[in-house]
Amino acid sequence: MIRWSFPRFMALTIAMPLITDMAAPALAQQALATPAASTSQQPSPPQQHGHSAPSAPDQAAMDMPGVDTKMDMGRMQGGKAPPGSRDSNDYSDGYRNSTLPNYEMADKLTIPKVLVDELEFVTGNEGQGFGWTVQVNKGQDNDKLWLRSQGLKNSDDRLDPESSLEMLWWHSKTPFWGTMLGVRQDLGKGATTWLAVGIEGLAPYWFEVQLTGYVGNDGRVAARAKASYDVLLTNRLILTPQVETNIYSRRSIERELGSGFSNVELSGRLRYEISRKIAPYVGFVWERALGGTAEFRRADGKQLVEKRVVAGLRLWW
Repeated sequence: MIRWSFPRFMALTIAMPLITDMAAPALAQQALATPAASTSQQPSPPQQHGHSAPSAPDQAAMDMPGVDTKMDMGRMQGGKAPPGSRDSNDYSDGYRNSTLPNYEMADKLTIPKVLVDELEFVTGNEGQGFGWTVQVNKGQDNDKLWLRSQGLKNSDDRLDPESSLEMLWWHSKTPFWGTMLGVRQDLGKGATTWLAVGIEGLAPYWFEVQLTGYVGNDGRVAARAKASYDVLLTNRLILTPQVETNIYSRRSIERELGSGFSNVELSGRLRYEISRKIAPYVGFVWERALGGTAEFRRADGKQLVEKRVVAGLRLWW
């Protein structure tokens, strides 16, 4: 019989955990090696139809393609684009016309448009007549050819002295503004041919603005300013107030236009859009002759203020 003394018992108690920890790795290694050895001794399954049995998937082959597990995440923040990446200008200045028809970029399409802004019957203290404001343009978003005309013809076949026909090249300078360059031809007696330069666009708060300067072949200088605004009472019922004025450096006796501010015209037209392209309207126009033009009207016995009621049709296609 073995006698255990207290010192021996304490030493054995302390040594047992150390022996267990040292033996655990060896036991685990032996346990892993035993199945592998037994597996290698097992016969391979029979082959059928001359095809070998599929092998066990390799863990390395199961990794996701294209994923670098050692990727430096810091390289993903900023830096230069990789070689061969798409140029950001491919859809702007790098544009080339497609070889297929009707596959151009939207801003490179050449689209014609006809806008009959005013085609109206007029009645007022100067008699009856009809008026028009028409614009035809064709071109791309950045460059267009404009043909525009405005005028008023009274029942006595007399044309308003501001009646004219213009041919302009319009070029976009900003998203909301463009420049105009071209010629203007007056209609009626004493007609003058003008060189026209101006700007046109959408001012803040959605005011449509046209400012055009003219130099005539008779040495006169003139300017025309026009502004309008669409008030949407409903989606189809729209009120359009408008103001227009004309200025001349020298008078024209044949057209009865004085120097300085020639006139100011205030108007309002209320249209109902049956469709976006067809809209009948009614309106009222108030026009006042100014300066030398007012003197011509006094000499002819005409009133300085002209009031007109209009009814017409607005079209575009």
